[in-house]
Amino acid sequence: MPGTPPPIRYTLPMGSPEASSAQPELRAGALSYPAYRRYWIATIARVFGIQFRFIGSLWLVTQLSSSPIWLGIVSVASAVPTIVLSVPAGVLADRFDNRRLIVWSQALTAVCTLAMALAVVAGVATVWLVVVWSVAVGSLMAIANPAQNAILPRLIEMRAIASAVAYTNGVWNVMRIVGPAAAGVLIVLIGTGQAFFVTAAGFGISAVLIQAVKLEPVVARTSQEAGGMLEGIRYIFARKVFFATIGLSFFTSLFGTSYVVLLPTFATSVLNTGARGFGFMEAAAGLGALLGTVLFVRLGRTLPHGPAMLVAATLFGLLIAGFAASRSIPLSLLLLFGGGFASSVYLNIGMTALQILVPDELRGRVMGIWSMTYFLGSVGGLPAGIAAQWWGAPMAVALGALSVSVFAVTLMVAVPSLRRMTAKVPSVPTPAEA
Repeated sequence: MPGTPPPIRYTLPMGSPEASSAQPELRAGALSYPAYRRYWIATIARVFGIQFRFIGSLWLVTQLSSSPIWLGIVSVASAVPTIVLSVPAGVLADRFDNRRLIVWSQALTAVCTLAMALAVVAGVATVWLVVVWSVAVGSLMAIANPAQNAILPRLIEMRAIASAVAYTNGVWNVMRIVGPAAAGVLIVLIGTGQAFFVTAAGFGISAVLIQAVKLEPVVARTSQEAGGMLEGIRYIFARKVFFATIGLSFFTSLFGTSYVVLLPTFATSVLNTGARGFGFMEAAAGLGALLGTVLFVRLGRTLPHGPAMLVAATLFGLLIAGFAASRSIPLSLLLLFGGGFASSVYLNIGMTALQILVPDELRGRVMGIWSMTYFLGSVGGLPAGIAAQWWGAPMAVALGALSVSVFAVTLMVAVPSLRRMTAKVPSVPTPAEA
């Protein structure tokens, strides 16, 4: 139709000099690049450390105090600095070498975790020490997160970014399944304090591997060259595609993933499956997310990204709402599997779109805001718990999930540029086009 804006396209066009000089085919996608392979292995070590840090710290609290309120305090102590510092950390990622930020944050996390392990083994650990340690490692994680995302285009050619995002997210999905079990086995076999030594080693290995990645040096930008902390926020708000994509992640973390927090309630009070059922439900959602990541690796370059992201987000809300209404264990597992699959698809697409469309000078700050939305799930557990107290867990989960569907449908109507987003030529929309 005359006057209709062209689709937003964002990979190398066939026949361009960049595309013709690139390799004709990358069978393993991002894993074809040695720098990314080393980074990916480092990510496995880091994510294992993060998983155990979360589970091990909560288990340690139960050994140090009989009051369950300390579990909530420790969770908040870790999550709040991660959320609050994500945007300032994005500024650091835009001004300094991402690799150095990652290496130093991982190395310092390893040192802090080693100190905690020594305190536990020596019998001097207290619950207040766990709180202080959680704040420290949460802050270090916040510093690393934007840099972890911003470094990806330096490791690969941009045409492999979709698989790089998917492989990286795949590590999180796999560790979501095996991480808790591995942490539990470690604690049983060698003890809590000794298991923290293994966690410290994971962060240390990550730092060493990232340090060994060969990259061109980056000249540090001055504050005048890089811009201020609010520059990334203004950029996002001025472009509807960015605002909508990050907004979808925000709704998912704050409202949609409330079902994760309330799964123990479903296992004990709604479906009456006990601990075994709880484990199966966690595994079903994790396996679905893993399969969604595998699909994205294979089909990410051919999917119509905008429509696929919005449809998958809508389905996610409907599937999780269906889980909330289900009283059949097999059906509940199937719906959780579908919900994990759908969320993996649209979050992978969103991350890929941001990586390709955002300008390099703002990449750290935009990725910092994106990272912040990921950690809002722990904050969203509080309103979900209050809603469950008033109306019951099924209603709380259904309302949170359906809010994601409603937001996705609203974006379909209100943001035409998102519906037109495909996988072709780089073209960042101006505020007027967006």
